Parts: sequence; C-alpha cells; structure tokens
Amino acid sequence: MDEKEINESAQPVSENDDINRKKWYQLITVEPTLFLYMMAFMLTSVIENVLFVYKACTVNHGYSHEICMEIEKHADIKTEVQKTTSTFFQNNSIAGQVIPIILAFFIGAFSDRRGRKLPLIMGLIGKFIYSSMVVVNTTMTNWPVEYIIYTATIPSAFTGADVAIFANAFSYISDVSTKENRTLRITILDVCYLSTMPTGVFIGTYLYNNYLNKSFTKMFLINATLLFLSIIYSLVNLKWQTTAKQKPLTELPCGKWLGDLFDKKHFVHSVRSVTKKRENNHRTYVVLILAAMAFYAIQRDEKKYLYLYTQLKLDWTTEIYSNFRTYQSASYVVVMLIAVPIFNKVLKWKDTIIVAIGAWGHSIGRVFFATASSTALMYAGASISSFGPIVAPAIRSITSKLVSSDERGTVFSLLSVCDNAIQLVSGIFYTQIYNNTLKTFPEAMFLFTIFTQLCVFSIILYIHIKRRHEKDETTPPIDALIEQQPQEENTESK
Repeated sequence: MDEKEINESAQPVSENDDINRKKWYQLITVEPTLFLYMMAFMLTSVIENVLFVYKACTVNHGYSHEICMEIEKHADIKTEVQKTTSTFFQNNSIAGQVIPIILAFFIGAFSDRRGRKLPLIMGLIGKFIYSSMVVVNTTMTNWPVEYIIYTATIPSAFTGADVAIFANAFSYISDVSTKENRTLRITILDVCYLSTMPTGVFIGTYLYNNYLNKSFTKMFLINATLLFLSIIYSLVNLKWQTTAKQKPLTELPCGKWLGDLFDKKHFVHSVRSVTKKRENNHRTYVVLILAAMAFYAIQRDEKKYLYLYTQLKLDWTTEIYSNFRTYQSASYVVVMLIAVPIFNKVLKWKDTIIVAIGAWGHSIGRVFFATASSTALMYAGASISSFGPIVAPAIRSITSKLVSSDERGTVFSLLSVCDNAIQLVSGIFYTQIYNNTLKTFPEAMFLFTIFTQLCVFSIILYIHIKRRHEKDETTPPIDALIEQQPQEENTESK
C-alpha cells in the first residue's frame, strides 16, 4: 500500500460506519449552500452584462433610456459604448482578482487548521456585499459604470469571494465523506451547482423580461436574497470543524486571529511544493500543469466579450443571447455529467487524452464563432466547445498523480491561484484586442482563444509522450476530481 492509499484510509472505521448508517437527508451539508450561491449568480449572469452596457450608455455617454435599452438597433452608438464597456470589464477583472489571489496563498492552510466554515461564510458575505452594492448602483442613476468597481467589486474581493467559496465547499465535502462514498458525494454536489447554469439563466431572463419589467434593481435584490439564505443556512447547519486536526480559532486571543491567517509559513510552504525536487521528473510536470491551467483559464474572460460580439455582429437582443447561454450552459452540464464518466470509466482513456479533447473542443468551437453569420452556426460552436470544460478536472486528476496526498491541498490551491491570477492579464488582452479590432476584425479575440487552447494541447501532448511508459499511480478517478474545479466553470465563471 503506497502513501496515498494510507492517507486515504486514515479515517477511522467506526466513523466510516457511522456515516454509512445515516439516511440520505442526514448527509446533506454544503449542497444547499452551493446551490443557492450558484443560482444567485446564474440568475443575473446575463442581466449583469446588460446592466454594464446600459450604465455605460446612459451615464458615461449620456444617451437616453430608450436608445440604450435597444442599443443593438443603433450601430454607431453601439460601437462607441462597447469600447467603454470592454475597458470596464478589464478594470473590474483586475480589481476583483488581485486580493483573492493573495488570499489564496493563505486561506487553504488556514482552513486546514481552523475549519472550512469561516472562510466559506466570509466568501458568501463578500458576494452578498457585491450584490447589495449593485442594487445601490442601479438606483443611483447618475453613477457611471466604474462606480461598481469601487463600491461592489473591491469590497467583495477582501473576503476571498469565489475563490474562498469553491475551495472550502469542496474541501468540506471531502472532509465529511468516506473514501468509498466520496465520488458519489462529489458528483451530487456537482449536480447541485451545475444544474443552476441552464435553469438559472433561463429563469433569470424570463423574470427580467416578463415579470420584473426589465428591472435591474429587482433582479439583484433576488440575487442578494438567495445569497443571504445561503449564509443563514451555512451558519446554522455546517460544522465549524470537520476533521480532528482542525482546532477552533477561539483558542487564540482575538488579537492573534489575523496573524494566524497571514502566517508567512503558509506562503513559503506553497512555493516549496512547486520548486522542490521530485522523482521521475515530476517537478517539471507540476510546473507544466500549472502553466496549462493558466493558459486554459484565459478563455473564461472571453465570455464577457462574446455578449458584445453577438450584439455587434449578429444584432442579438438580450433575450436571444440569454437563450444561447442557456443552451451553452446545458451543454456543459451534459458533457460534464455524462461524457466525462464515459471517457474515464468506460473507455478508460488517460487524463491527458481528455485534456486534449477539451482543448480542441474549445478551439474548434471558436472557429465556428469567428465564422458564424447565422444563429445556427453559433449554436454549433457552442455544442462543440461544450467539451472544453472537461480540461480543468482532468488537469487536477493529473496533478493528484504527481504529488502525495498530503500535498494535494497546497498544489490545488496553487492551481486555483493560476486559474485566477491569469485573469489579471487575460482581461487586458481581450480588452485591447477587442477595442483595437472592433471596427475591422472583432473575430480576432477568437483567434487569441484558439492560441491559448493550443498551448494547453502542446503542454499536455508533451506530458503524455513523456509519461506514456510510466505506470499510472493509484488515484481517485477524474469525476472525483471535479470537486476541485474552480468558479467559472463554474462560473461558467465566472
């Protein structure tokens, strides 16, 4: 029995038996937390972009409400406003990512010692602050779109926001499950939050267009209410500590709480987990995997500009784009829950093959987007690119084979850092590419996405060739690693 198996078996037999004897409803933990959080996000995922364009149009450029609500009919105004909106996307992304990236080096180790509940709730509070302040911004008709950064995005970032929520939700479910039922528990959690993608977009758009009279304020009040319910549920039902090694923060004087979180040893340990020598050239593989995750995550920033692109080139309305996003999200869910288990369990394909399929899925899908002159071609591109999100869990599965189980938390945190840190750069790239090609060749942003995904393919091809003769280490299957997938596929992501 190797080190991984020993660590996986460390949970006492009596505790395993106790878990197995519980009825299904007694096993519910963070599932409602993540469901409510993701439903809140998906309800306004499309409407949020509409709000940003509307704010830029009415306040920054001074056009009337009537013109801005039907901006797709005004070509010159549309081009002018889109430059302002894309610049806002860039700055908002930077403001929302810098602080969580720094916190990510500390939150993981802190939750290992003090429990998952506190950082999880802090992240939820951050998102609640964001939604509440967006409500305020919608009522302040003279505030430009940039005020959302100062009043909503930055305050939310100080709590860790999405990084803290996803990392601690999946760490919590791993803590309270046994080796035998962990895959099932994680799959159920995946279903809970993935199901909100198509349903949330559809319900949000339906409410916005049919019942709420296209009110941004009411939409974000619903968003904030769902987040508030998620916070209350988590406070009442989740445990502060989920493993024997976790100790309550109250054992320390209040004055040492921040010092306990920002211990420099956590940062040093994270860096050493990448730089230290490993057998069989595994250090090189770890570095390459981190790079692959960074290149893969770049494409997430494209989604903001896809809305602008379809409005510019295809004259799509909000309703048409919302229907497209509903289909796109539903396709992601189908592939993640059906195709991935088939690839891994039935066909027995290696994780590197699965990454390659995902990278090519994203790339070919962008060819369709770039050449689309009709709605049908956009939907065809969405169908093919739905294989793209399988990259992230496959990358994490590969990572689990390269490091020992007691390092997984640290290395997965670094993957999360790569996933989020790259958005500081990717947002700038997409903004500059889109703004500078807006009147000539706006499809250029899709070529940039294709380039990044081919970089992922090249890295994974190198690893596949180098490791094809190596014996695979015992590791949880890929569907068990979906728990480590960050917010945006989440977010699909966000």
